[in-house]
Amino acid sequence: MLKVSQKLEYAMRAMIELAQRRDEGILVTARAIAERQQIPVRFLEQQLGALSKAGLVESFRGAGGGCRLSRDPAEITVAEIADAIEGQIFPMFCLEPSDHTCFQDSQCGLQGFWADVARSVQQVFQETTVADLAARHRGVTSGPTLIAPDQLLSRLN
Repeated sequence: MLKVSQKLEYAMRAMIELAQRRDEGILVTARAIAERQQIPVRFLEQQLGALSKAGLVESFRGAGGGCRLSRDPAEITVAEIADAIEGQIFPMFCLEPSDHTCFQDSQCGLQGFWADVARSVQQVFQETTVADLAARHRGVTSGPTLIAPDQLLSRLN
């Protein structure tokens, strides 16, 4: 199955944290996000830098510094986060416009299948906002696992 990189996972968790803390009206430090989300702070700082460069997060240095979302969480999509962290995500190398190393380039039935997968993933990423992710996160309580990952996946059938 396709896997999202840990960089993207951490960036999405940071964005959820910033969305949840937005109403407090304070800047949130990378250390605070890292502690709450159990992310290595140095690794998180790299992701926050990429999110800032993409204009999704505003960062302020100095005493009392930290970061915040640059826009309303309902206006920031997962697609924007993924683009900032990974660039466009392709499920197979043969879909990358600059990669023509496959011996069956543009002559393979699988290439069309992988393009369908890429379009579906992109659609979900474009339709899902940080506000949506934060709402999902708020709906989950701490404590024992309520829904195991295999139960979530069984809902697909």
